[in-house]
Amino acid sequence: MHQRDQLCCTVAAAVVLAVLGATATEAATGTFIYAGCSPSKYQPGTPFEGNLDSLFTSFVSSAPNGGYNSFTAGSNGTGDGAAAYGLYQCRGDLGNDDCAACVRDAVMQINQVCASAYAASLQLEGCYVRYDSSNFLGQPDTAMVYRKCSTSTRSDGDFLKNRDAILGALQGSAANGYKVSSSDSVQGVSQCLGDIAAADCTTCLAQAVGQLKGTCGTALAADVYLAQCYVRYWASGYYFRSSQGTYAQ
Repeated sequence: MHQRDQLCCTVAAAVVLAVLGATATEAATGTFIYAGCSPSKYQPGTPFEGNLDSLFTSFVSSAPNGGYNSFTAGSNGTGDGAAAYGLYQCRGDLGNDDCAACVRDAVMQINQVCASAYAASLQLEGCYVRYDSSNFLGQPDTAMVYRKCSTSTRSDGDFLKNRDAILGALQGSAANGYKVSSSDSVQGVSQCLGDIAAADCTTCLAQAVGQLKGTCGTALAADVYLAQCYVRYWASGYYFRSSQGTYAQ
């Protein structure tokens, strides 16, 4: 990624839930989680803007037929920097209609949150979109993107045993890179991007789990999003608070 396209200024908001005990699969798919935008901007009417519009059109057209795809728009071998590279991915349990609706929403939001940025990524509860003027597709990347830890903690043996069992299970990559696991009152979910190999997915998830344990300690709920995977876990009743940008106390 060119320096001009390095993402910065990650923006985060709470996942809004009607019920405190709701699971990740029950959250509204269009709920905003985070976005990252490059500081450099393109000018209106430039070739890159046209290619980016074409890229977004490809996202929206493809999403009803599959939960992941990547595209290149405007690559002509000239190296003029006008090409746009990008991908979208939906949460692994979403049907095609919900995936399509989420991607449409994500495209709309990324245009608003990261207007005219040369590179951007945006994560909603149900899907993820990313684009760049440099070709990042298929390149290993385990950089930390977003992390959230509950303020409430619990250090008793039963909780830690169940949490560690969940995190251990989530490190194994499923066929589509998406996995849900539960142990007693602790639940969790993980997913890798569709453009990485199974071994790279496992490596990415292991790093995410390490980040969760190392930075969130005994938190009752935690999320870690790396560039190509994420891991989330929560104890029953400790998912997001409905009205605040922190976990329930």
